Amino acid sequence: MASKSILVTTDVYERLRRLKLPGESFSELLRRITASKGKLSPHFGALAHEPKEFFDGLRAIIASLDKASEAELARLVKR
Repeated sequence: MASKSILVTTDVYERLRRLKLPGESFSELLRRITASKGKLSPHFGALAHEPKEFFDGLRAIIASLDKASEAELARLVKR
């Protein structure tokens, strides 16, 4: 079977390591946690009542997390 390498930040690696079951490989873990849990369509529109400011706040949080992840990856690549 072919394989691919992925780069994850240290905090993500630690989260995944803690989720692993005894004897479980990382591939098996990822397969398990990404298995389909059902359809998302019943949840569409669940946040429709939220004001614009709610989504503006989410966008700001996501942007700050993206910047933090990029900084961590840049630091790791420089090693």
